Amino acid sequence: MSFTKQAQNSGTLDIPMGGLGLSSHEKKTLQTFVGSCVAICLYDSVAKVAGMAHVMLPKNNTTDQVPKPEGKFVDVAIKVLLDKLTANGAMRTRLKAKMAGGASVFQTEGNKNVFNIGTRNVDAIRAILGENKIPIVSEDVGEKGGRWVIFDVASQIMTIKDKAKGVTTI
Repeated sequence: MSFTKQAQNSGTLDIPMGGLGLSSHEKKTLQTFVGSCVAICLYDSVAKVAGMAHVMLPKNNTTDQVPKPEGKFVDVAIKVLLDKLTANGAMRTRLKAKMAGGASVFQTEGNKNVFNIGTRNVDAIRAILGENKIPIVSEDVGEKGGRWVIFDVASQIMTIKDKAKGVTTI
């Protein structure tokens, strides 16, 4: 099994670090590679629309209300995804979430991660989705290494490719 960049597929939208994107008629699969960052997918299975953000940090620490790239901060990324999804036919009451990432990849002191970026990202996502009453139906978070995250809009299956665990679906 190869863990290098996925083959370019015209039906796949690659989400860059700090980026976000929505599915379309042409792009029915969303994918990214995360370490301490988190891939958060919000989707409406009735409207058949999904969005993925590759969040890097928990909170916008700039003076810009919507800094670029839009997916960099959890708080901004989820707001932008919600706006874009509802503008494309999703209903907030039908939205569900899946997420993967949040690994401890930075220097540690003993058993304590110095930065805890991965954990902080996951905690921020849980809090904001909770405030918005969007259930997280599955997740693959934590661990020590990076992973590929692929979300298929039609099936709502998230596939995670991880060197340590192999391939899992949630």
